[in-house]
Amino acid sequence: MKKIINKNFSLLTFLFIPFLFFGNPKFLTLMGVEPYWAILWLFPWSYINGPFNGFLTGLALGIVLDSLNSDFYTHIPGLVACGILFGRLSSYKFDSINIFKYGLFCALGSLICNFLYWGQIFFNNYSDMNILLVSHGIKTIFAQVFITGILAPIVCTWLFNIFKKK
Repeated sequence: MKKIINKNFSLLTFLFIPFLFFGNPKFLTLMGVEPYWAILWLFPWSYINGPFNGFLTGLALGIVLDSLNSDFYTHIPGLVACGILFGRLSSYKFDSINIFKYGLFCALGSLICNFLYWGQIFFNNYSDMNILLVSHGIKTIFAQVFITGILAPIVCTWLFNIFKKK
């Protein structure tokens, strides 16, 4: 049993993302906004496994997150773009990547994903939009970018160590 868990630990951590999506601890929120857990998992995975696996994993994460939401909008374009981007970073041989860069890259990925998701909402409801809804959306985006960037050094360091061992 221990061999099966060690061999498939990355799959088990992948399956843990929907639980974090629903059961986010309240002390890990900023203004009621939780971190983008999918980006925190996708960055180490894509960086280690390359852009093609990042594309496939971003697509799988997008499908899982879209199946949990009941709205019309999708997470797939942002997660696929971030999976490819994070995978391409591994070809630049950032051997000196430190924990502050984890936060920077995860915050950038969160900004890309949230902006693409918010753009879908904005263009679909353009005629009904109010300036207060636009400002609330921007506040939510930047709160999630900030909390994702703050948690990234802790979570990504842990995941990098686990994924490199496997």
